[in-house]
Amino acid sequence: ICCSTACDAGCKPLYYNGNIVSGKTFYIETFGCQMNVHDSEKVIGTLLQQGYAQVEEPEDALLVLYNTCSIRDKAEQKVFNRLQNFKRDAGKGKVFGVLGCVAQQEGEKIFDRAPHVSLVCGSASYTRFGEMLVQLEAGNRRVTGLSLDTDATFDTPFTRRDNPHRAYITIIEGCDKSCAYCVVPFTRGPERSRTSESVMTEARGLAERGYTEIQLLGQNVNSYRDPSSAGWDFATLLGRVAQIPGIRRVRYTTSHPRDFVKDIVDAMDANPVLCDHVHLPVRGWRP
Repeated sequence: ICCSTACDAGCKPLYYNGNIVSGKTFYIETFGCQMNVHDSEKVIGTLLQQGYAQVEEPEDALLVLYNTCSIRDKAEQKVFNRLQNFKRDAGKGKVFGVLGCVAQQEGEKIFDRAPHVSLVCGSASYTRFGEMLVQLEAGNRRVTGLSLDTDATFDTPFTRRDNPHRAYITIIEGCDKSCAYCVVPFTRGPERSRTSESVMTEARGLAERGYTEIQLLGQNVNSYRDPSSAGWDFATLLGRVAQIPGIRRVRYTTSHPRDFVKDIVDAMDANPVLCDHVHLPVRGWRP
């Protein structure tokens, strides 16, 4: 746990109501899909890099974070109920933050409904999470990251991996479909794909560090289109990741029926590293 004064390690004191509070500890609770789980890995990596220590209970944390999902019915109400429980159970002197889809959906209204919340941040802003922590440490009690800017979504510099063998890689964010039951286009924004070079660099690095399974992530993963001059489609990317030395299994989540083309099936059939596993939700879809 970091001390309460700035030091050569680069840590800074955290302020609450103008007073320095010792022990830069955090608690994070995550709900939702693998994308949210991986987003929390990115957030945790940034927190650890900036001198915070993770704890298992909100009572022991100075910074309490709730990474949310808005797919479920009445998701926002459940979030506010949970925030109230956090406030009651954790006691005073805490800094609270709402992350993820409900944060993006409700925006600054969260500050009005839950005045004890100091941070509201959507998934597209995690590359700026370190800057937001600096604002919190300076005493700012209304810190936001709500942009759906498509230019800086993927390259979060610090990621804490929770599994020693399997690693997630986000290759595409957002969705351009308009399924009646889904709010992803509004909370994650339009589809934007990561460059194939960036994906391959991260995958090779993971293999070199001993990871044997890669899971490629996206709200609509098989609509991936490489924005660089290489122009890879999803089937090509799958095959190239599967060829990386040391990678024994490759999976992907989640697919949309409209974009599940024969080339993907052929790639899976041709390479045994590509697992015979397809996550294909069909609820509410019409051709």
